[in-house]
Amino acid sequence: MNLLVNALAATNASGRQVLVGHLAQLLETAEPADRFALLLHSGNRDIEAALAAELGRAPGNALRAVPAPALTRRWFGRALYERLALPRQAARLGADRSLSLSGVWTPGLPCPQFTLALNPWALTPGGPRTPAERAKAALQRRAYRAAVRRADGIGYGSEYLRALYRANAGGAIERAGAIVYPALGAREAAALDVLRESDLPRDPRVILCVSAMAPHKNLESLIEALRILRAERRLPARLRLVGGWPDPAYRRAVERRAADAGVRDAVEIVGHLPREELRREYRGARVYALLSRSESFGIPSVEAQRAGTPVVAARECAAPEVCGAGGWYVAADDAAGAAERLRRLLTDDAAWSSLSAAAARNAARFEYRRTSRPLIALLRNAG
Repeated sequence: MNLLVNALAATNASGRQVLVGHLAQLLETAEPADRFALLLHSGNRDIEAALAAELGRAPGNALRAVPAPALTRRWFGRALYERLALPRQAARLGADRSLSLSGVWTPGLPCPQFTLALNPWALTPGGPRTPAERAKAALQRRAYRAAVRRADGIGYGSEYLRALYRANAGGAIERAGAIVYPALGAREAAALDVLRESDLPRDPRVILCVSAMAPHKNLESLIEALRILRAERRLPARLRLVGGWPDPAYRRAVERRAADAGVRDAVEIVGHLPREELRREYRGARVYALLSRSESFGIPSVEAQRAGTPVVAARECAAPEVCGAGGWYVAADDAAGAAERLRRLLTDDAAWSSLSAAAARNAARFEYRRTSRPLIALLRNAG
């Protein structure tokens, strides 16, 4: 196998994590003649170091990093490069199959194409908001339709995402497909296991949400649930929001919503945290909550569960599929229902202990040594 891995779309933390996890397993299971070309741009060259850390060693001669132009750091530049230059690059590298993280099919590539479908943003009502975002989403939906009809294989990040892709393609079914879940790397899983079994205290008041805080994450419902807990149930609950804010205007809107609800002092906007501090957040919280309108998987929810923290999430997206018996689910707009489930987990020790144990058991399903197998089989079968 001479595989070209197009990593240009791995521009955020979750995309990098998924790429590193699956690529580490590809390298661990590589046959002597296998070669991997990893296409990177200047914004994600740190993937090489992350891969070495996950493997516990240098990748070796089987992996070659290939630089792409700086314009590929942006979505439109990537689209141009992939359409106009990537076919020549694949031919020059002698690739006999390609794998991308963008969920799309590229015209003109001289080898079988495989893609990982991980991002539901363009397929989510209310996801694209501005005219520019709606135009971008329309182009992405068109590219996703082409992938279903023409790609040699698609690895979907969840059953939820596969259903979205097929519906977008008018009910068409991909030539070959598999559910290829994101997961936790071995080092991350082990670190969370140690914390889960530690005597680090949990704050019985804290509700934790970890995410890229975009509008479709629906923080408004979570803030309303917090208002109900504090004003109507008289519980001193606190909400910690950990992660970046791609849209500063949305952060301001969330802050206004919290102030209007009378809970601004109980909402802590933490921002990004180093990995070790983030693990302690997972372990120190009483419950993890996210009422997102669209979530194709939700790596933070699995990380929280691995730390023994139960989940309250929206049922419309992939959360029930992913979090399983370790979570409780409500409609995304059902703030009252979310508040009631949060109340039980904040006050009922028996219910909390039962769901915490179920959360840890569920999270054990998601390690790359297991979830990468369908992807490896998909790629191997191309030959």
